[in-house]
This record gives sequence, structure tokens and C-alpha cells, in this order.
Amino acid sequence: MKRLIFLLWSISLLFAGCDMNDSLSNEIDTDMKSAEMKMVPIKGEIQSHVTESLDGVPVIGNLSGNISHLGKLISDKSTWYTIFVEMDEQTWTISWEMFGSVCAANGDFLKYTLSGAFSIPENKITGEAVFDGGTGRFCQAQGSMEFTGYADDAMNITTMYMQIDGIISNVGSSHRGENATVTQNESIARSFIEAWDIHDADLLTSLFAEEFTYTEVTTGRIYNDKDALAMYLNATIAGIPDTRFEVVSIVANERFAVVEWIWKGTNTVGWPAMGIPPTGKYFELPGISVMEIENGQIIWNKDYWDWNTFLQLIGVIP
Repeated sequence: MKRLIFLLWSISLLFAGCDMNDSLSNEIDTDMKSAEMKMVPIKGEIQSHVTESLDGVPVIGNLSGNISHLGKLISDKSTWYTIFVEMDEQTWTISWEMFGSVCAANGDFLKYTLSGAFSIPENKITGEAVFDGGTGRFCQAQGSMEFTGYADDAMNITTMYMQIDGIISNVGSSHRGENATVTQNESIARSFIEAWDIHDADLLTSLFAEEFTYTEVTTGRIYNDKDALAMYLNATIAGIPDTRFEVVSIVANERFAVVEWIWKGTNTVGWPAMGIPPTGKYFELPGISVMEIENGQIIWNKDYWDWNTFLQLIGVIP
């Protein structure tokens, strides 16, 4: 039975957050300009890991990964608390409820309550987390997200792998008096790069208005259809399957956002039809994306990077 309980506590690590002993009220931003902002999609991938057990039951763990609008999670501050657990011995399914907080990349907390289930025979985890405020820019945040995943070992879990998908609103300022629209635009710009980083065409297209223009300045290609934009992302990833994007800096105002980024990957496939063969060379290419945002959605974006530098880095030209 300890192993079955073990499953529950491991699953709980999925949305582990910062230590709930940390005071939330001390950091809450009371600037009401954060309120009533447009709901935006959130997506991501998370791995959870057990780090400490008590009498065979995992009690402490950490998680790693990325969630759009949160960034890279701070794994060494992940803690969680279980409210309720029940085992259905006929179906070998564990159901549970818990609460906790997720620690975002900037240290702000996003509080949640969670309900979920784990099917041992299917090695399948499903559930939903509901957001209810937090600290800093999440003090008025509302929303929810669903999660699905599996365990590395259904009977003795140490690591779990999760996909998440949901919505969040009222993501506001981390500092009293900061313009909420500016903060929202920064968050949208960050999600733009995160979509490339996690290879998520759906997330990318969801950030754009119904009428938009996406320009790859280096090649002159222009996309104004979401299906075409999704194909562009997927074709790029197909040529460099281990593609990652690192955010260097983000600057935004009430209308525009600029992201400085580094594209990292290995040219293991290339694009032979374009005269770019595979070379096996690793590269790190700097670039920037400039976008205009209106009513919480991107209406145009332009990517800037150097074509010859890219070809040199991947070993196609000297």
C-alpha cells in the first residue's frame, strides 16, 4: 500500500510551488490596474522528481520545466500539501486533492488547488488545477489548466512527465504602480519565444490576432495565415530537431515588445531542398523579434537574424 500512496505524493509534485510558509500577503500588489485583463493560453511541459520520503511516502520533491507566462520554474523551492486521498481498489485508481503554489521564474507565486487521478494499470495521470491569486504579478490571477502524463514506473515512481494546457487572466504588475498593459505585453512576448522553445505551434498561433502579419526579415518570407505560421514553425523544428530558444532580454511598452533571443541547436537534418545539408554542427544564433500588440494579441511580428552568420555557424559556408 505504501507504493500506492507513493504514487499520490509523486503526482502531487506536478504543480509544486514555492514554500507555502513564505508570506503571500506581504508581496501582494494592490494596484487595481492589473485587473480584468484578457485571458491568455498557457502551455508547457513539466518533469517532477521525488527528493525525500517519510516512512516510504514521498513528502518533498522538485519539478523542472517551462510554463508560458511563468517561464522556467524554480525547482529548488517546490513544496506541496495534500488535502484528500482515496484509493479505488476495484479500478486501481487513486484520486486526490491538494493545494500549493507554483514559483515562477521571477520569484512570484501562483496559488492553486488541484484535483486529479492516477490509473495504475494504464499508467495515466489526468486532472485540473485552478488558480486563485498569489503574489506580485499573480496577486489577482485567475484561471485553470488541465494536465495529462505518465510515470517512469507506475508502481514505484521517482519521475513523472506532464503536458499542461489552460488559460490565465489578470496577470498584472510585479511592482506597485507599474502599467498592467506593459506587463501583459512582456508576458505575451515571453510566451512567443516559449512557443518556439517548446516546439508548440498551437501556442504560437494562439498569441496572434485573426488578422496578422509575421515577417522573417532575413529571407523576406511573410505569413498572414495561422496554418501557414504553424507549418513554418514545424518546418524549422524539423530541420533542427533539438531547437531551443533562450530569452536574453525583453523590453515592452503599451504598444510594442522586443525580445532578444538566442536560437540553439544542432544541424542534424537541415533543409536539403533549400540547399542546406546536415552538418552535425551545434550553433547558437542571436536574434531579435519585434512585435505590435493590440487588445492582448500580436498583430504583427518581425524576426531579425543574420543569414550568413547562421550558415557559417552550421558549417555550410566557411
